[in-house]
Amino acid sequence: MNIEQIDPILLKFEGLDSDLHMVELGALAASLQGASKMIGAAAQVSLTGRFAKRDVGSSVRVLGLPPQPGSYEFWVTAVTYGASVATPMLPIIQAAARTAATKATEAIVNSTIARWAGRKKEVQQSNDVAMKALEEMGHTARAAMEMVERVALSHHASTKLLVHPIGFSASTVQIGHTSSGAFKVTEADRQEIERVDPVEIGDERVLRVLITELDLVTKSCKVSIVDAEKSVKRVPGHITDPQITLPGNPYSSAFDSHSPIDVKCKPQYADGELDRLFISDVAKEEA
Repeated sequence: MNIEQIDPILLKFEGLDSDLHMVELGALAASLQGASKMIGAAAQVSLTGRFAKRDVGSSVRVLGLPPQPGSYEFWVTAVTYGASVATPMLPIIQAAARTAATKATEAIVNSTIARWAGRKKEVQQSNDVAMKALEEMGHTARAAMEMVERVALSHHASTKLLVHPIGFSASTVQIGHTSSGAFKVTEADRQEIERVDPVEIGDERVLRVLITELDLVTKSCKVSIVDAEKSVKRVPGHITDPQITLPGNPYSSAFDSHSPIDVKCKPQYADGELDRLFISDVAKEEA
């Protein structure tokens, strides 16, 4: 279920300078940039049903609405490019879909913030909201969870930008409504977000890859991840599967024939970006 636009989302600063209706300009600019990146990625999931970090800017626009007088609040919305080709819906269905997309967007953003702030309870709450909203829009639970996780893992740098004013020009920042998992991000959260080791190992998953380089001595390789739309950039890999040493093993065969191969692997992320794959086995086709 694709729709054109989400409802306005609140971005609110409180405390310190913001109580006097001011925020240090450089810090505010960085914070708005971080918010824009996260909201854009979350809205891409909610509005288009997919996440491709490189294509966010060409598929979704994040727009600032007029600031509210007497406060330091911003309202922002997100719209898709090519909205005029969206499938028409009855007004009541469109309103329900738009509400679900807005809740999903807010929840994905707050799941991302909570993840890097080390707030496990808030991560779970936001994920629950996002999953329910995305399922209401027709996504499977597995696909919804995968997209939420990919947005969070790829936006550590954006989260650090968002909290830039916290502690010296504002005490807290909040994106969205508490019913969507939103919470006030504090100075303690900022310290945790900036302290987190930028290298993280993801859960094991099955990926289809194209092996473009292979060293049978070091068991290192370079692969491109193949998805339904395109191949992403090449990333280094390391094959821990013992059968890599055998003649005619599946990895060598795939490399020699320039054929994609499904593998079990764990991804390594550096500052939220996919940095390396650790390949443990060939994924067997289910009977």
